[in-house]
Amino acid sequence: MKLNKSLGFDNVSTEHLLYGGGDLYVHLCLLFNTMVQHCYVPEKLGHGLIVPLLKDKQGNQSRSDMYRGVTLSPTIAKLFEYILMEFYGDQLSSHMRQFGFKKHSGCCQALFTFKETTKYFIKKGSKVYCAFVDASKAFDKVLHNGSFVKLLKKNVSLIGLYIFLEIGTEAAAQTSSDATAAAQYAT
Repeated sequence: MKLNKSLGFDNVSTEHLLYGGGDLYVHLCLLFNTMVQHCYVPEKLGHGLIVPLLKDKQGNQSRSDMYRGVTLSPTIAKLFEYILMEFYGDQLSSHMRQFGFKKHSGCCQALFTFKETTKYFIKKGSKVYCAFVDASKAFDKVLHNGSFVKLLKKNVSLIGLYIFLEIGTEAAAQTSSDATAAAQYAT
């Protein structure tokens, strides 16, 4: 987990966890083990704080499209997710041609693949037809039941499955439109 990051509504930082000492580690271990044992995630661990961040400081700050929302999650929830990924990450692979939302992957790899594929077929004398889709709103809604079924098909352990489902169904967020509050989160 990264240091010097903005705090969520719980005001717990990574530094608190890092320097909290042995007693904190024991209590967090007990909490996380109990959560897994009972397949239960406390509601507040799924709450985030959405703050607006200005995309371009030279742009028109009165326009809403000049901002992007960033969700600040509770640090303890992030730690729990890291631990879950250690246990279940190998069961959560995705297709090799999915570029977004993956570590060490993104637009550059997707564009490179697109360009090279296009060049290959043009070089072979084929016609290439392209269609582009604006998927900017595609990830605004998650169908939790569909995700649950996909995880089931990937043979994710039932305990992991119930924990992921619990996290997904308990997720909620509140917004902060207060300019001074939002400014303190811009790190």
